[in-house]
Amino acid sequence: MSSSAFFAYGALLTLASGTVYVGSLASLRTPEATKALRKEKGLKETDDDEEEVQGVSSEGAWMFPLLGSAVLVSLFLAFKYLDKKMIILIVNIYFAVVGCLAIPPVLLHLCKMAFGSHSLDWCTKRALSFKGHVSWTTPSTKKNLYDTVIKLDSATMGLFVVVVVLMAIYMYTKHWVLANIIAVCFAMQGLSLILLDSFQTGLILLGGLFLYDIFWVFGSSKFAGQSVMVSVATNFDGPIKILAPRNLLEVLSSVQEKGWTAADAFQFSLLGLGDIVVPGAFAALALAFDQHHASTKARSLTFNRFFYKFPKPYFHACMVGYVLGLFTTMVVMHIFKTGQPALLYLSPSCSLSVLFVAWYRGELLDMWSWVSPASQGAPKTAPDDKKQA
Repeated sequence: MSSSAFFAYGALLTLASGTVYVGSLASLRTPEATKALRKEKGLKETDDDEEEVQGVSSEGAWMFPLLGSAVLVSLFLAFKYLDKKMIILIVNIYFAVVGCLAIPPVLLHLCKMAFGSHSLDWCTKRALSFKGHVSWTTPSTKKNLYDTVIKLDSATMGLFVVVVVLMAIYMYTKHWVLANIIAVCFAMQGLSLILLDSFQTGLILLGGLFLYDIFWVFGSSKFAGQSVMVSVATNFDGPIKILAPRNLLEVLSSVQEKGWTAADAFQFSLLGLGDIVVPGAFAALALAFDQHHASTKARSLTFNRFFYKFPKPYFHACMVGYVLGLFTTMVVMHIFKTGQPALLYLSPSCSLSVLFVAWYRGELLDMWSWVSPASQGAPKTAPDDKKQA
């Protein structure tokens, strides 16, 4: 293996595993044991869990391979029969708009993780607030109203401007470093907001996408003439994958000889965001299970979503499984010189590592029956319902 290839694989492995690790920590919510203790002491709820989450149940997990297949085939056909540049432009504009809205909260949360939950209080005071009403008719024909409030603080607005500039530079240059930064932020946002409700759901999701990846990487070539997954991944020039140059030393050498304008072009190894977010969601669930155990055994008001000093046997086992699975993917890809479905190796390595720890600790039944409270979202009560209660 050349030094450049070693760098590429090492960079992908480090960036992907680091994103899963940090994104899983960012996905934590204040445990139920702490919320119960706050109520017992008559303390008010804090606002550290304000984000809306999208809980994924077993019914939803079955749909992921189907929805993913529909999107993949649509992109494949679009690239084949429509103007490729126009498609990439439209999709990149979409990602630019979504990124401007999604990335600032990610950066704010990472700052809080690094410097403390109250480190940004001085610049997160509410600057603008928009209030609206949402109404609908219930089966009993009574209308319920919810107040919806959009809060914009100075930190969020400042980061929004920075991200707009970042997106504009990326759209103009398409530089791979900027693409990686944006892709990592998207992955962390996904890990923070899409929470699996149970290990049953996690195993269904990993199993379904295990078959999905194998079919669209290998099986699709039998009827499409080429691998649909590889075709879409290589044709699409957007922040839905992380990239690492596999000829870095050669390019630097050509720069010295010919200058930047005439230097050789980069050749990239890539890893799709799905190979980060899907096993990452399972790792985040394992971390939430560790948090549940630790917070139940040692109840404390300081045990909130920014408290990370607790035993993490399931999470660490899943991270080891993720690194080993991704390492195996790269070894096989290098040997056979062809793209590999990463979930072929990541799905069994992550799931089996967690199941082994549960078996070793005698907690299989506990793990199998546990449901993550964070995935259920915060219960909402309409004003009319409060009056009726």
